Amino acid sequence: MFRFFHFALLLLFLTLPVTARTETINLPDIGDTASGEFSPEEERKLGESLMRWLRQNDLIEKDPIIQSYIYSLGYQLVANSDETSQPYTFFVVKDTSINAFAAPGGFIGIHTGLILISETESELAGVISHEIAHITQKHLIRTMEATKKHRITTAVALLAALLVGQNVDQLAEAAIATTLAANTQLQIDFTRAHEKEADYIGIKILANSGFDPEGMPDFFGRMQKASQLYGNSLPEFLSTHPVTVNRIAESKDRARKIPKHIIKQDARYPLIKARLTIEKETNIKQFIKGYKKTSKKIKNKNIFHYTLALANMKAGLFKQAQKHVNVLVKKNPEHIYFRITEAKILHELKQNRKANEVYIQLMRLYPYSYAITVHYSRFLLATNQYKNAYKTLKNYTQNRKTDIQILKLFSDASSKIGKTTEAYFYLGQYEFENGNTHNAISHLNTALKFKKTDYFLSSKIEAKLKQYKETALQEK
Repeated sequence: MFRFFHFALLLLFLTLPVTARTETINLPDIGDTASGEFSPEEERKLGESLMRWLRQNDLIEKDPIIQSYIYSLGYQLVANSDETSQPYTFFVVKDTSINAFAAPGGFIGIHTGLILISETESELAGVISHEIAHITQKHLIRTMEATKKHRITTAVALLAALLVGQNVDQLAEAAIATTLAANTQLQIDFTRAHEKEADYIGIKILANSGFDPEGMPDFFGRMQKASQLYGNSLPEFLSTHPVTVNRIAESKDRARKIPKHIIKQDARYPLIKARLTIEKETNIKQFIKGYKKTSKKIKNKNIFHYTLALANMKAGLFKQAQKHVNVLVKKNPEHIYFRITEAKILHELKQNRKANEVYIQLMRLYPYSYAITVHYSRFLLATNQYKNAYKTLKNYTQNRKTDIQILKLFSDASSKIGKTTEAYFYLGQYEFENGNTHNAISHLNTALKFKKTDYFLSSKIEAKLKQYKETALQEK
């Protein structure tokens, strides 16, 4: 729970609009928090509003492969928690700081910096299980009830500064400092109690899910040792998540008492780290040159070839990328990550027939894969196969929840095949999820102007329009 307490304080006055970065976060009016606890619906509404703000500020990782992995890992842990009925949303925050957080309604964000600094999947899973424990134990509600008398008037600035590490102006910083100073002892008391409980329960979740229960204390220990190197410039993990020698010792003792039924580390974990590494790299050609020199030190050749395939793709060196991905595909002909990379390279090399064959094979093997659906749909739209794109997306949404990337692709495909009403309907939902409420309303109003819309679709449009108009009123 790296920024959990600070975010709890923030929630007391969510309806106060303050500028953070270049945008204003507009959260729903959910009534007087002093009147009692938030309902599950209200918590979810707050979490969804936070997600819209994060998207509006381009802070959520969009890579469908990374999204699928963190979702899969998160729900593997949830399945072994005490509260499996709680809906969760796991996502990666595009931020190189070492941090993670739990937000209302089961929203759990993991910063890219934390994923990259973790050394094993058990360490990463330990952080996520810790956050899950905060939600299952309702620490947010308990903290909010205890702090409801303490007013914070810089809600958005505090959110940006404390939750996702964004800069705020000097006025906001002063207000934050004053508020937190007034709540110092309260913060310490609740953080200690909640962190200890989350450690205890999180380790249990970790072990029950087949991970090494020592992954959590191991990560804490490395961060505690690293703190000596930072001086006054502590990473967010250390400044908002108190790691003490006693806490590490207690969590290690707890972990050692739990019987270990450790599963083999997911082979996707190091590949995800490779994707994030390449994504953040600014001098890609220099990276390639340096990485090749380490080839003898890298025991896992799959990681070596995958990293260089991605790096060469980013550098526009598709022939070189193809050489590396061919090695991977030869040994792993059904691997989603390798085959998607192969298909993308083939497309870049204008070998669209072969790329299409790869995607078709993947769709047959994994018909409801989110990552494959997104990449294949993009390919179909790029190669003017609009009807196939629409059909692929339609089949997927009949069995899975429609997310923001699927909405945009659906809108594009609908527009290309003349389903204009649907195109505006999906575009409206896409804009709303991106925090652009007025644009969303405009698109839905346009959708209702088409006379040949069937009753079922019209009803869905009107329902969404009503919801968005209510949100717009709350945002004023």
